[in-house]
Amino acid sequence: MSVPSDRGTALLSARLVSLASELTGLKTAVEPVLTGTGAALVDEDANRIVFLASPENPSRALGSLLLLAARHQLDEAVIIYDDPSAAAVAARRAKVIKPTPTIRLADGPVLRHVDAAPLPEPPPPLEPPADFIDLCRQADVDPIQESGIWRGEVLGLEVARAAGSGIEIGVGRLDREAGIVLHADRPQVENLASVAETVRSHRRNGAGSHPLATLVRERWLRHDLATDPSALGLVSLAAVDPAESPDGLRHSVPAAATGVDTDGNRVLLTCSVGVDPDLVPAVADLVLREDPDRLIVVMPTRDILPTMVAAIGRVAVRSDVIGVKGGWD
Repeated sequence: MSVPSDRGTALLSARLVSLASELTGLKTAVEPVLTGTGAALVDEDANRIVFLASPENPSRALGSLLLLAARHQLDEAVIIYDDPSAAAVAARRAKVIKPTPTIRLADGPVLRHVDAAPLPEPPPPLEPPADFIDLCRQADVDPIQESGIWRGEVLGLEVARAAGSGIEIGVGRLDREAGIVLHADRPQVENLASVAETVRSHRRNGAGSHPLATLVRERWLRHDLATDPSALGLVSLAAVDPAESPDGLRHSVPAAATGVDTDGNRVLLTCSVGVDPDLVPAVADLVLREDPDRLIVVMPTRDILPTMVAAIGRVAVRSDVIGVKGGWD
């Protein structure tokens, strides 16, 4: 660890102790615990955790707080931000967490109340471009509209996109741009079918660690479950926008869908792969937006950890965490 990092963590810890004293009026006897997203005072005797978000990555601090609170079974949770925008988003998400974390904004030594940010306005639904649906179906590709964009997917991986300039084919931006140049004279259906077949050859059971097999596996899970929702006791299931749009294929965010179960309940499904500290904050936004009767979080069985289950259990809607076998296993 570099000297600046040492100094930075020492300052963060010292600020946390000072702000916690301002908050409670008491001197704490516990030492700060450092995480990649901030510093925490975990006081089991007081049944309280106080967390100071790192200025470098404040948007990820709430997830860390929720996991620590769940791990130590603490009811009172306070998170302090320096960034007003990150604090406002956290205040919104905290509304559906029980017990509800307290969100505060540091103004020098003073801790101020934070008003919740509104949910982002969803992009308006768009009609698919001419021939896009037909092209996808001819190539055995799933057409899906998400975040205001029409995409063609194979087992959750994007292989085509409807852009202002027309239909772009390929996996990722660079591949799509290269395809425009290299395959301009090739019929689109042949080009898309070829890309789709390449993806299928890697996106299969036992495919190993090829990038086409490992990218956005949470979307692969959603695809498989949407194909047969009865495996979860659902009679219908359709993809919906994620809580936040990913910045690229290597930026994984929980994949969401909504459906109806056999009792007529509106169900929010969220798929996640690996141990994602941002899962519960994302779920909170999805619950606020979709207002479900039930929440089902699906993960590969090996990724289900007791702390994550406990954190998901704090979301204020009836929830189940279900382990499944991924199509790659």
